[in-house]
Amino acid sequence: MKKSLIFSLALLFAVLSLAQVTGSATENVVAIVNGQGIPQDLFETIADVRGLLRSISQIDIRFFNVLTETEEGLRLLLKYKMEVLNDMIDQLLIQQLAEREGVGVHDEEVLKEMENKLKQTVEELGFTLEDFDTFLQNTGYGNLESFKKRLFWSMKTQKALQNLEAKYSQNVTVTPEEVKDYYDKNKESFRIPAAVHLYRISAKEKKQMEEALMRIRKGEDFLEVARSISGEGDMGWIEEGTLRKEIERVVFDAPESAIVGPFETQDGFVLYKVIEKRPARYKTFEEVKNDIQQKLLSEKREKVWGDWFRKAFDEFKSKSIIEIKLGGASK
Repeated sequence: MKKSLIFSLALLFAVLSLAQVTGSATENVVAIVNGQGIPQDLFETIADVRGLLRSISQIDIRFFNVLTETEEGLRLLLKYKMEVLNDMIDQLLIQQLAEREGVGVHDEEVLKEMENKLKQTVEELGFTLEDFDTFLQNTGYGNLESFKKRLFWSMKTQKALQNLEAKYSQNVTVTPEEVKDYYDKNKESFRIPAAVHLYRISAKEKKQMEEALMRIRKGEDFLEVARSISGEGDMGWIEEGTLRKEIERVVFDAPESAIVGPFETQDGFVLYKVIEKRPARYKTFEEVKNDIQQKLLSEKREKVWGDWFRKAFDEFKSKSIIEIKLGGASK
């Protein structure tokens, strides 16, 4: 029992501190990637195990106790931190790959964009930076300084990816023949369904509907009668496939100006007037060619970029020297 307790305490300490580094060259780093260290304080900020445990304790104290008082739970926390570290290693590799390809990201550029974005977001929320700092602390998300560290790291990686994508997809083109071929093969997707412009009278009781019909036959305006009975009237354009099938068939077959119904529904009775009809048609090639071109260009760029990145990143990572500073371990 005593031995198990000592082991659990030692493992918990390892979870919370994680890095066991020796020597001044690797001091305060959790990994070294191609000679560039990942600072321990940045890693701890992003992993935020203490914050994670605090949140879990507020949701389910039993789960918190399993995580902090059993070997299995503590090993799970260690695995979580290792996953965070692996992600950070990949993110640093992306930043380094962008540098190698001549599209690296400067810290000053990221800092400026981050500060502007943060300021704009805080102002939109009606906060000051001091308010935001207090909010982060009160909700268990660290403080403004730790938030900025996480945001900076994320934005730098994202900008590196954007720069790489721009470089390797900028020369992608789509020919007019490809655009026309797509239109011909996907013409059904450019079909505009038939539609009718309808007025409607709704009544809960049959007697109410009969009174509405009588008023219309005496010459009252259909729309005015509709508004006086149900407060509605003009339904606008209704595309085929919207109305109940048996009602739609009658309505779409009726000529303009025809009054059709009444029809019984779950809520009572409805009466329609057909104001205008619009037949189904296909959008012309000229109407949609620009949209098709943008769609194909986006898809082509995504494929070219994706194919290049997967191959380039895997090759770059396989040739990289990565040391994980956990008790002297490395890979």
